[in-house]
Amino acid sequence: MKIELLGTSFVIQTDEDPKHLNDIVDYLKTKIQEVRSSVSTTDPLKIAILAALLTTDELFKERGRLAEQAVDSQQVQEITQRILAELESTINRAHPE
Repeated sequence: MKIELLGTSFVIQTDEDPKHLNDIVDYLKTKIQEVRSSVSTTDPLKIAILAALLTTDELFKERGRLAEQAVDSQQVQEITQRILAELESTINRAHPE
């Protein structure tokens, strides 16, 4: 697949679905455009590095958010298990076999 970014063209080979790769390249182009509009440099290397940092920051924030959700999910599961155990204990005390 041919990729054109920041005035450079190259061909990469991958097992990924071409649409998936196009989506990634389009996303990176968006990030590059964001960087271009917010900095005064026109140096393609600096723009690429800043776009990579911006994208990596988003990745790390998303990973952190997902990790927090996993902790929240685990806490909900633990609370649910305690409630169920308490209900079962109460039912067993009220209706012994």
